[in-house]
Amino acid sequence: MPIEISVQCADVANVPADLLLLKHSQNFYGADQAIAARLTERGLCWELDISPATGEHVLIESGAAIAASQTLFIGTPRLREFRYREMKQFARRAIELIGENRLPVSTLTTTVHGAGYGLDVAESLRALIFGFQQGLATTPLPKLSKIIFVERLARRCEQLQALLEDVEIVSAAHVSPGQSDSATSATLNVGATPAAETATKKSVFVAMPFVDEFEDVYQFGIYSTIRRCGYICEKVDESLFAGSIIDRIMDGINGAEFIVADLTLEKPNVYLEVGYAWGMNKPVILIAREGQRLHFDLSHHKCIFYKTIGRLADALEKSVLDMFGPGSNRG
Repeated sequence: MPIEISVQCADVANVPADLLLLKHSQNFYGADQAIAARLTERGLCWELDISPATGEHVLIESGAAIAASQTLFIGTPRLREFRYREMKQFARRAIELIGENRLPVSTLTTTVHGAGYGLDVAESLRALIFGFQQGLATTPLPKLSKIIFVERLARRCEQLQALLEDVEIVSAAHVSPGQSDSATSATLNVGATPAAETATKKSVFVAMPFVDEFEDVYQFGIYSTIRRCGYICEKVDESLFAGSIIDRIMDGINGAEFIVADLTLEKPNVYLEVGYAWGMNKPVILIAREGQRLHFDLSHHKCIFYKTIGRLADALEKSVLDMFGPGSNRG
């Protein structure tokens, strides 16, 4: 039976489900932290009780603390080591545990990991769905009919809903009558063998001001362009970040094929990241809003000056393809 996969804009604590799937990355962050706090505040457990080591798991009755009947915490590596490959393993293991424990799960809720510590949300969504499909191929769950990814931030939710339509291993489905407009769905063919895993994509790290006004510049001028060129696109957002931001920035730069740096507003953090990237012999594409003055030590480097987001996207795409060629899988 096909399984409906959807993205819903809500607080995950308030979405009814038979099982809520969460991670414990040797500490609690984001939604995992919020749910753990609710469970402990209601006296259902101690925090230590729901803090499994890597590879271990804890299943707990949620009581009236949250809308899900049960909560499954799976122990994962620490955040900086919990990337796309580990997400596939996490999702696959969740399906196996549901089967091993014979849990009567019809609706499963979870979150898309990675956005809070700088990973590419599109790649994270793909990894999780792929992992679920791998698990279901070997551990059939006849009762499972819905998997809901829950996101509380409206803008990110809209992004995930759009991305869901483009995930290769699912086919888009129309919203059914009576379904909330805040949810977008697709169907997962659990009877089919999972598609072959694609080669690891090269990543790009973006350094730019931590300012709300640049969100459109990032989403439509940079992120969409880098994805269109076939690369994973990662950026650390200081206001949303969970964990050590300096370590994550260094990891992002070290693992990147190249860096895109927006020098608009002359933010010290961006200049610092550019300097570190050059120190690590990483190529950097410099961009800045038209009229922005650059410091003398950068003024002699080529920089894409943009007046509109559309022009930025066009110029950046040309520069990426001319300098580095397409990533492993364009589109």
